[in-house]
Amino acid sequence: MTYVHQSDCDELRVILCLEFDPHAEPEDVAALKSAIIDSSNTMHSVETTGAYDFMMEVAAPDLGWFNSWWKGLANLIATVVSRCEKSFVCRRFVRRPKDEHALWVRWANELKRVDHSLIDKVVAERDYVRVYSQGQSWLLHKTMHSLFQLLSGSQFVQLHRSIIVRNGFIDRLVHENGHWVARLRDGTCERVAKSHVTETLKMAHLPMSEDDSSNVRHVVDSGIAR
Repeated sequence: MTYVHQSDCDELRVILCLEFDPHAEPEDVAALKSAIIDSSNTMHSVETTGAYDFMMEVAAPDLGWFNSWWKGLANLIATVVSRCEKSFVCRRFVRRPKDEHALWVRWANELKRVDHSLIDKVVAERDYVRVYSQGQSWLLHKTMHSLFQLLSGSQFVQLHRSIIVRNGFIDRLVHENGHWVARLRDGTCERVAKSHVTETLKMAHLPMSEDDSSNVRHVVDSGIAR
């Protein structure tokens, strides 16, 4: 999980904590809860145990609106609330799940989401990797190993230590001069390292051993779905 800092917000957020008078009528307590919960400006509310009985977060366009809204509840509050605390939100930290099916790349002053299914290939560049997708590319400060772990193993194959390719981006596999070569859809060719031949041929549903390559004549369509 990662936490995203959010400091800019066009609306005022207020955290309200209420302790109910134990002698208050249940009907009055229920009426106050309903008034708060039913308000379109109440983001969420919870019943709690401990110092407070009820907590909520309210979104207000400005302080004047909040004061008017709170004043409208004054009669119910005076009847059932023994203690109230108001806190104005100045900074938020939002927990965001790790996205396992996309990479985030820098695009000008923004971050752009690139689905794994749209990545064509990844090429090592010194301490960086360059991610190619639909005619565009971006540099990321990652290792090939860590990036390969992030990508879906069923969609990608590593041809040699400096390149990872999406299966559907391979147009043909050619066996020439005792080596396998992958011809990619962008017109480039990449030699398949001996240590990666088995996994590459397995991906293409071809013989699993390089020794069996004599059974596959020189040019082979990979048969990978486009």
